[in-house]
Amino acid sequence: MASTRSERLNEDIKREIISIISQMKDPRLQCFLTVMRVETAPDLTNAKVYISVLDGEEQCKEAIKVLNKSQGFIRGELSKRLHIKRSPEFNFVKDDGAAYAQRINDIIRNINNDDK
Repeated sequence: MASTRSERLNEDIKREIISIISQMKDPRLQCFLTVMRVETAPDLTNAKVYISVLDGEEQCKEAIKVLNKSQGFIRGELSKRLHIKRSPEFNFVKDDGAAYAQRINDIIRNINNDDK
């Protein structure tokens, strides 16, 4: 189980990454992009950032590619904002949680419609 300190740090990193991404001017990031969660390694050298894009599979792949290429900029901004000496290296990955929840909701809705 993650400690309270690491949970707090994960939430702080998530909040700042959302802010940094929203200020980036890249047109490939102008889609509906959401940072779902951040998981840092215990030694804080690496962090996995789960991204969800609701504009489609191709948009999601492109957004993740752009974010992984601009991780140096994001790390630098994060260090300044959180006043930390070393920010973790980020690996942006697709989060399927929102799509999975939508699929479950559709199944439940279809079952309810069949009962009527």
